[in-house]
Formats: sequence, C-alpha cells, structure tokens
Amino acid sequence: YDVWLKAVVSTQSGHYGRGTAKLFALHKTYVAVNELLAWLSTLGGGWSALADYDTKAAIRCLLVSKQQLHVAIKLQYKELVATCWLYIALSNIQLRKFNRAHRIIRLQYPSVQASPSDNRLRNLYRATVYKFRREKEMRKSKSV
Repeated sequence: YDVWLKAVVSTQSGHYGRGTAKLFALHKTYVAVNELLAWLSTLGGGWSALADYDTKAAIRCLLVSKQQLHVAIKLQYKELVATCWLYIALSNIQLRKFNRAHRIIRLQYPSVQASPSDNRLRNLYRATVYKFRREKEMRKSKSV
C-alpha cells in the first residue's frame, strides 16, 4: 500500500517535495488511527456482547470505550467523541448505573442533533435510549 501511494503521489507531483512527504506522513497516521479505532471498536463490541451477562466484561467494555474516547478527543472528531460517550453510557447501563447513564445520554443529545447526516450516531443514540428505558423498566418490575 505504501509503495502504491508513493507511486501515485510521485506521478502527480513529479517529485517528492516537502509538502508531499508531510502529506504522505499525515496519510499514514490517518490510516494507522483508523486501524486502531477499528480494533478498539471490535474489542468493545465483543466485550459489550458479554457484558449483558458478566459484570467483569461490562467493566472491560467501559475501559475500551474510554480508550476510544481518549483517541477521539485527541483527534477532535466530534461525532466519534459522542459515539464513545454513548458506548460509555451503554456500559453504565449494563453495570446498572442508571443515573450516570442517563446524564451521559442527556449530555450527548445536542451532539446528535448537531450531526443530522450521521445516521450511525443517530441510530446508536436511539438504541442507547431504548436500552436505558428497557433495562430500567426490567429493574423496576423485578423489585416489585
């Protein structure tokens, strides 16, 4: 991939200038960060699936989500920051920390509204709200 990209850049610019080298380095960083986020997302999804049945998995999922959040904040990628917060809210729901989850969900609403074209974020928000309501109702019905 690196060789192909160098060939494309060199044929378009005619030589490797300082700007081209910076662009190439930036692109390599972008690819590496996307790969990192994909791995973290896969790990988080796996732990999240287990977290409905195991508290340790919910804690692990929360830690992975916080790692993703750290990367998203450094990148200043607002939609990804909101996504990470919603994953953190899901982990808190699985840990039965409903007040904390509710606060996170409420705080992310403006971010979801600010990105109307991001359907994944919107759907994640809806799913998080649904899971919050369902789990809270299940908790109430068990205590009665």
